[in-house]
Formats: sequence, C-alpha cells, structure tokens
Amino acid sequence: MQKSFRLVFAAVLIGLGIWSWRTLFPSPEYVIRSRLLKLARTASFDSTDRTVSKGLKIYELLDYFTPDVVISLNARGIEVHTLNGRDELQQAALAAANNEAAPGLKVEFLDINVTLGPDRQTAMASLTGKATVAGERDFWVQEFNFMLKKVKGKWLIYRLEIVKVLSRSHTVRRI
Repeated sequence: MQKSFRLVFAAVLIGLGIWSWRTLFPSPEYVIRSRLLKLARTASFDSTDRTVSKGLKIYELLDYFTPDVVISLNARGIEVHTLNGRDELQQAALAAANNEAAPGLKVEFLDINVTLGPDRQTAMASLTGKATVAGERDFWVQEFNFMLKKVKGKWLIYRLEIVKVLSRSHTVRRI
C-alpha cells in the first residue's frame, strides 16, 4: 500500500513538473502558433462592432508586425499589390474595416506549420487562411507564408506572402 502510494505521488510530481516547465517555458513554435491564432482573432470583426472598436483592433493588429513589414498580395481575383511598412498596412486595414460591402469578417488560421531558423531568432510559418464575410455562404481560402523574427522578446512578422498553388507555369496549346 505504502509503495503504491509513493509511486502515484512520484508520477503526480513528475506530471506537475512537466506541466509547469511547459507553461513557464513554452517552445518558440508554440509561442508563434498561439500568436498567429491571436492575430486571426484580432483581424476578425463583427457587423455589430463600432467604428471606434474596429480602429482599436487595427492598432492592436499593427503590434504583430515589424515597422518595415512587406506584405505581397498576389492571388487569383486580386490585383497584384505590395504593402510596405505599418503605415500602408494600417491604411489598407482601415479601408477594409470601413468597407460597407463587408459588414463583418471572420479570419481563421488552419494547419500552422512553424520552422525555426538555425539562429532560433527567425522562423517561417506556413498556414492556410480562411476568411468568411458576414452574410455570405462562401468563404475564401488561401495559403500563406509568414516570416517572423524575434524583436525584444516578441515574435513579429516582417514578411507575408501568398503561396501560389496549382498555377500554370506556361500556357498549354491544343492542336
């Protein structure tokens, strides 16, 4: 009886120690994943959100990016465009939030795969983004590559690219 109690007590202590270690010292991959999930929630807004709350969310959104961020938008159905820096990102986000055609937007990041750089100060996260506009049946899905670097202890996005999938490299002619 005494021996089994000691074994159970030791197992509980070991489990508690592992849980404490992971909670106090999470892996960089875990931190990046959770930060990107928070970014998706921040980028989402509801049709009931007021203009002021949308503006506050946009300023919160900017905290996920470096001041010199480069965002390359090159997807089917969207004209090729590059945003350079937080100021251009802020203007684009304000325009999207104030667009009457999109009263609400829900953003989700799925299948987040994080690869740390050899210096462990940079990382790349490849993921699938899903956006749903309020009142529409269909949703928009796109693959992204987020490049991040650690700045003052925080993982910030310094480059964001859309992944081109199933694109043709040349035109096929039929005879």
